[in-house]
Amino acid sequence: MLATSSITRLFCLLIATVCVSFQGSADAQPPARSGYDIAWFDDFDGNSLDLNRWRISNTNSTTNNSLQDYHPSQISVDQGLMTILSENTPSRGLPYLSGLIQTRNFQKYGRFDIRAKLPTSKGMWPAIWLLSDLSVTPWPSAGEIDIMENRGTQPNLTSTAFHYGTNGNGQPFRHFFEYDEQTSVHDGTAQDYHADFHKYSVEWDPDQIRFYVDDVHHWTVRDEDVDGFLTDHVGAMKLIINTAIGGNFLENPDEETVWPQRFEVDYVHAYTLSNEARVLAFENGGFEENGGSLAHWTKFGDTSFGNISSGNERISEGAEALKLFGQFNGSTNYSGIEQGITVEAGDELHSSAQAFVASNDSIAGTGNATVLKVDYYRTQHGRFGSADYISSDSVTLASSLSANDQWLAEELVSTAPQDAVEARLVVLFVQEDNAGGAVFVDNVQFGLAGEPAILGDFDADGDVDADDIKFYTTNLDQPASFNPEMDLNRDDVIDLADHDLHVSTLVQTNGLSGTVIGDINFDGMVDVLNDAFVLIANLGSSDACYTEGDLNADGSVDVLGDAFRLIGNLGVSVPSVP
Repeated sequence: MLATSSITRLFCLLIATVCVSFQGSADAQPPARSGYDIAWFDDFDGNSLDLNRWRISNTNSTTNNSLQDYHPSQISVDQGLMTILSENTPSRGLPYLSGLIQTRNFQKYGRFDIRAKLPTSKGMWPAIWLLSDLSVTPWPSAGEIDIMENRGTQPNLTSTAFHYGTNGNGQPFRHFFEYDEQTSVHDGTAQDYHADFHKYSVEWDPDQIRFYVDDVHHWTVRDEDVDGFLTDHVGAMKLIINTAIGGNFLENPDEETVWPQRFEVDYVHAYTLSNEARVLAFENGGFEENGGSLAHWTKFGDTSFGNISSGNERISEGAEALKLFGQFNGSTNYSGIEQGITVEAGDELHSSAQAFVASNDSIAGTGNATVLKVDYYRTQHGRFGSADYISSDSVTLASSLSANDQWLAEELVSTAPQDAVEARLVVLFVQEDNAGGAVFVDNVQFGLAGEPAILGDFDADGDVDADDIKFYTTNLDQPASFNPEMDLNRDDVIDLADHDLHVSTLVQTNGLSGTVIGDINFDGMVDVLNDAFVLIANLGSSDACYTEGDLNADGSVDVLGDAFRLIGNLGVSVPSVP
């Protein structure tokens, strides 16, 4: 029997032989998004910045009283990352060195996704933002969109903003801005944006701008919020990524600041608005996505202490659930999450959810309650209570009279009224008189009444993804009666053949209609860097699952069962969902 090291050498030799044919393979496309077309993307896979796409700033002229010299030497690309290096090195009359890159092209409307790991320590000011062409219109007369800003002393908080006003052409200088700050809590712990990579996104429509972190929608700027500026004055913008040091936004560095600091960017994906109508679909009803998150939901009424969070403190199905409690602001307040789907007038909708009230944190004897509600709108992403809003239907999930320490289920059937184009499911927590208590919510479902369950969603979380593959691999060799839908080839047993059919035809991760055996990171292509090396690193491990390289789901990662399956598919990709 070959030793593990010998197996590894053998596999590496095979990989080296096979992958020569695929060195010129194109990068996997960004995920498809309804209502958007892919404009461009940069995964920073080379060893230098693409200067056809980007400009590197070279200036010691600062803004906002910041203290850095932006120098090209501080920008590097290596191992799939673009890095901005900030150093405690005087340069051209300024005390620090840092970097800034900006796109050469300007774009109006669309979506931008940027996955990045932020620098930390006092005085660091990383930013991802969109700026209009100042050579055409002086700032802020055509606007500025700040997708993400962060202070180096605040690892758990990011902010977003929209700047607008007047300048020049006989008008006085006037600067206004709207802004929002967000945090994310999982299992009672605030997310640390300095410790790992996170995705920062914006969706920019003609009449509103929506901001996201890790696909959680936390804020919207609407045209009426900025005196019609979005439709009347906003201009095309370029994307800028930089680390400023010190200035008006934060404290300057001091002896406590740790040097050097790195702002690392994994990718930039840019989309333009499509001519095809945007279709809203329900996702992540089990709060399992991204390792347990509120991805695809919109948060409202949330606070810095995490009154809206996900976690595994109490769960009904899967490994995650939603937790809600009040804002403790002294008055009746409303917090929760919501998510919309595309509908037509007359559609009958079915929604359901489970709620749990723990006796050690009960809402008994209070005016607090959790409500499952469907709101109808005349326009997508409309504002509640505005002319966009039509009507609502609701059912109480939990109240002061609800039994404690057990999961309670409620259903709501509702019909879309005339003029409705969006039905938005709301999980709402109402707090009165600063009363304590929390409610857990899980297994939320929402869709057209009578619509079959999503094919392949075996863990019932509202989408078909890697978690369903894990569910599959832990239940192989079960009789078909365990779950008839898992017996895809209808041979009365759930086995590897069904597993492969599931992977190849049903997985919807990253906007794909399926994936390929060996596509460990579900990016749409089987390649060496992202898939083969992961498998190699796990050779010999046991109790693995599909996503770590156990491609034949036998509980271990080996050459004959797994490596050769991957090699056979190197370079193969699947198309994005049309």
